[in-house]
Amino acid sequence: MNYLYSFAKEFLALTWLVLPYFLGGAAIGAALDVFLKPEFALKHLRGGWLSMAKASVLGMVLPGCSCATMPMADGLRRKGADLGTVTSFLLASPLVSPQTLVLTFAVLGWKFAAARALAAFCGAMLIGGIFLWLERSRPGFLDIPAQEPVNKCCSDCGCSGGEEEEGPEKFWPVFLDIIKDLGKYFVIGMAIASLLAVLLPPGFIMRHIGASGPLAYVAAVLLGVPLYVCEGEEIPLTLSLLKLGLGPGPAFAFLLGSVGTCIPTLVMSRKLIGRRGLLVYAAWWLLFAFAAGLLFSLAF
Repeated sequence: MNYLYSFAKEFLALTWLVLPYFLGGAAIGAALDVFLKPEFALKHLRGGWLSMAKASVLGMVLPGCSCATMPMADGLRRKGADLGTVTSFLLASPLVSPQTLVLTFAVLGWKFAAARALAAFCGAMLIGGIFLWLERSRPGFLDIPAQEPVNKCCSDCGCSGGEEEEGPEKFWPVFLDIIKDLGKYFVIGMAIASLLAVLLPPGFIMRHIGASGPLAYVAAVLLGVPLYVCEGEEIPLTLSLLKLGLGPGPAFAFLLGSVGTCIPTLVMSRKLIGRRGLLVYAAWWLLFAFAAGLLFSLAF
């Protein structure tokens, strides 16, 4: 009964703290979904470094989980965008959305939020540059399969898929859809965070892997590989790891790595960038998360 009481108390306190920011982020996401037209942006994304920069920003501002952006990435490719533009969009999209950026600021503070936005843009530009070079200089390396429609979504995401209804959406229906789709992940994330805080002693991580040593970074990055998270669930989990004694650098590495290893997204990505391209992409995610965590610990 003591554990149950402690869990309920931690869950309610954390939820009460974060809920206003969750609702605010959902409102921003609904406004962007209603007023920002992807068709307008698609025609400006063809190829080159400027196109990759635009694709990175587009991936960061469009609401929705990474699976929901796969059909749009396919649309970019079909409209003639190079692989650099497509992979920049694919990396930036799961890392940052209006909702997750607001939640990161609310739960983890402005340093985590600012570093997350910066890491999303820089990481997307770097991976885009790698694929731009591979496509132009090593075309035989990439075994890209024949294109086919990518219109399915992972069943766990709660996203509605890639097809959009004709005509502009109304704000309140979209706002309620976002609350409905992301609310369960919000609750799950809060529950897991509260459970970890109650069951594990405060010094657990310090005693077993250290706060910010090499083992802490490796464990944080690898922990995110099998752990599927969607649309903000990684944020309360990161908070729990911080409370358990994990250092800010490894925690930031976990924050980035956990959102980039959605297995359904990686499977669908193979249809766009090929098997070898997928290996490069996945390896980059792990290296990127590790390096970003190190830089975060040095900067803050």
